[in-house]
Amino acid sequence: MAKRAPAGARQVDWFAAGMGLVLAVVAQLAGATVLFGGHRSDAMGQGALTFGALLAGGLLAGYLGPDSASVWNGIVVAIAFIAVAQLAGSVGPIGTGDLGTVSLVVNDVLILTGGTLGGWLARSARRRMIR
Repeated sequence: MAKRAPAGARQVDWFAAGMGLVLAVVAQLAGATVLFGGHRSDAMGQGALTFGALLAGGLLAGYLGPDSASVWNGIVVAIAFIAVAQLAGSVGPIGTGDLGTVSLVVNDVLILTGGTLGGWLARSARRRMIR
């Protein structure tokens, strides 16, 4: 018999986080192809696209999962997105390439902020709908 979590426990919904990750990756790849044609010359545009993709992914994950774990689902989407981006960068030219440490830190903070904010916005929207 499986143990049940206490009433106030935050449990990550892995399905919701996975769906948010898929949305974020597809939005990032499609947006980069449509807007930039595969070139990474516009750093500000790429940053805005990444932030928007993670905001959408975190919002979806936060909305699909339980209310108590909305923000955590967004954080999981962001962390998984960082892992996917690093894996993609290690196998081919589509990743971060030879960015410096500062650029990588800024990019990771941007990703974490987008995912977390998306989960937080989903929680806020759900609580407003309940009222």
